[in-house]
Amino acid sequence: MSLPVDKALRKATSHIKAGELVAAEEIYKQILSKFPKNKKAIQGYHKLKAGITSKGLSNFEPPQEQVQELINLYNPGHHEKALKKVKSLISLFPKAITLHNIQGASNAALQRYDAAIDSYKQALKIKPDYADAYYNMGNAQKNKGDLDAAIDSYKQALKIKPDYADAYYNMGIVLRAKGDLDAAIDSYKQALKIKPDYADAYYNMGYALKDKGELDAAINSYKQALKIKPDYADAYYNMGIVLRAKGDLDAAIDSYNQALKIKPDYAKVKHLVASLTGETTKTAPREYVEDLFDQYAAKFEHTLIENLLYQTPKIITEMIIKRHPSKALGSVLDLGCGTGLAGLELEQFCEQLDGIDLSKSMLRQARAKGVYGKLIHGDIAEHLAQADLDFDYFISTDVFIYIGELSDIFRLIKSKNRRRAKLVFSTEHAEGKDFYLEKSGRYSHSKSYIEGLCNKYGYHLSHFEKTKLRKEKSEFLMGGLYLLDFDPAETTG
Repeated sequence: MSLPVDKALRKATSHIKAGELVAAEEIYKQILSKFPKNKKAIQGYHKLKAGITSKGLSNFEPPQEQVQELINLYNPGHHEKALKKVKSLISLFPKAITLHNIQGASNAALQRYDAAIDSYKQALKIKPDYADAYYNMGNAQKNKGDLDAAIDSYKQALKIKPDYADAYYNMGIVLRAKGDLDAAIDSYKQALKIKPDYADAYYNMGYALKDKGELDAAINSYKQALKIKPDYADAYYNMGIVLRAKGDLDAAIDSYNQALKIKPDYAKVKHLVASLTGETTKTAPREYVEDLFDQYAAKFEHTLIENLLYQTPKIITEMIIKRHPSKALGSVLDLGCGTGLAGLELEQFCEQLDGIDLSKSMLRQARAKGVYGKLIHGDIAEHLAQADLDFDYFISTDVFIYIGELSDIFRLIKSKNRRRAKLVFSTEHAEGKDFYLEKSGRYSHSKSYIEGLCNKYGYHLSHFEKTKLRKEKSEFLMGGLYLLDFDPAETTG
């Protein structure tokens, strides 16, 4: 260092005012190498590293060690701690885009999607060409259910960064959720052009091809995913579903068994293997039902009503109203409400109508109909066990087909509801004395089995009829419609 200390300090200050922070830092280091206790140099150096200049807070990113500390909190899942830390840093570095991005990611991880989106928008105000902020905002919008906004965000990311494979991939997921299968497939193909070893893109393209009915192409897509990622248990699982749809049951079982070799506790696969090998289990795994309807939500109503001629909600409503001269049903809980098809039929007759379902995607569509007072995401039995039940009707259309053993449902409703009420539901009908797991992965129930539950738990079977539920492989499935009365008494068994 050739300059006297006081001149060197003034020069460092001049560099800072000019925005030449690297040059200023070098001068401070030179001073401190010779005079390690010089207070002005120590203070200047530490202020510079903290991002504070004579004009106040700098627009620069915080020191890398502080960013790494945030990442070390975020990655193990300490999102609340990360948010607390990042908030304090943003007060010092308000224009640090990295901090706004981490704040958004932490909020998104905690499912605070609106807060996450706000953080990404702040980052974009500072840096309008920040492709990652658009991408992350798209993911938050996707998870929130705002699919059109998510697509717009992914497109903005791709304008800035045309080789953004992940943006094409996630846009494909959203397009498929919207039912735009051709556009989804094109988006996955774009991702694969950029990143040919993108196993997840092949896997999700298989989903879209299956939805289109292009089963052989779907199988090939899953095989491509497995070439890249041989331990991809989900690809074996979904390939098994397509093989089953083709009627190749032995190949489907082989594919499921491959999935189980990789993931021995794979509950969804175990359920489907049981269905194809003649074993009857008590109920379908929650994750199987939740995933099935999350994937099915976009085309659920069109497929059921237009293709499968499904009319059960309307038939059940008419069946109830015929036996209810006042046409006032009071308070109703729709068990497994799905997209709200039963709610549309029932709402005009209800004083209160609530719904519960396992699938968030189905609930989003039910919420959009505006017919429910309250919608709950959760398992039916768990909700019945915890909730304060005070309803006139419990109604469930095409839901018990995923719950074989109905004892808990019957027991909880009977023992916990505070008033005389009715339980109305549909089943896939079976002859015999029990319930059965069918090759479809759904359960059928016999009238004899339902009568046994009525006797055990104190229900009166007021009405039963057989009906054509919906088409399956060009033929109608036979269903059972039940109307049970019960008093608010303790279970007898």
